[in-house]
Amino acid sequence: MEIGGLILNFGTLGFVVAFAYISARATEKYRKSNPPKSALSKDGIEERLQQARVAVK
Repeated sequence: MEIGGLILNFGTLGFVVAFAYISARATEKYRKSNPPKSALSKDGIEERLQQARVAVK
């Protein structure tokens, strides 16, 4: 029974580590892509207004 517990323990730990690594890579890729900011934030509103000004010209 000890071996089953160890397998379950390390399997769970391995899954958590792998999932955390994949999540960190996806977050890093998203941040590098320069995504649009939220329209609810102060700098997001300024970014959208700037884009609108450029589009009008």
